[in-house]
Amino acid sequence: MGRGRRNSIAILLACLALTACNKPQESYQYAVLDPYGIKEAVFEFDMDSTLTYDTFFCCRYDLAQIDRDHVKLFIKAVSPSGFTYRDTVVFPLYRSQAQTKGDRYTKFNIEQNWNANIEWTWRTNVSSAQAGVWTISARPERYTGLHSLGFGYNPVRNK
Repeated sequence: MGRGRRNSIAILLACLALTACNKPQESYQYAVLDPYGIKEAVFEFDMDSTLTYDTFFCCRYDLAQIDRDHVKLFIKAVSPSGFTYRDTVVFPLYRSQAQTKGDRYTKFNIEQNWNANIEWTWRTNVSSAQAGVWTISARPERYTGLHSLGFGYNPVRNK
């Protein structure tokens, strides 16, 4: 390989590294579920009052143990000042990759033919005048087959 080609590759890798470091603030947090111990997944969401966010929940579940086609989550959001918001959502669960186009999930994959990972959009363009750390907790209605829950958020880019 010539010196010019090596330099071009080095410059490309440096550019990729710099752009990866300059990603906007985003976070994903996970909590293992245990119906005899951890019954509620609790996450912290550091919200900037000048931005809007898209929020997501994700779940890992066992295809052999899951006994339903959805998961019902009871969600509680607590603002930095202590105000509480509650929400109940039902997200789909799948046993295979072959789903219809209109299904509501952001990402879905199956690992080693027994674990499924799925991500759903919870809310889009979320904003608040209250900047600071929000607490988001989620409790499933039933635990059979569920391994973990996750929560994520991404700032929405202004157009």
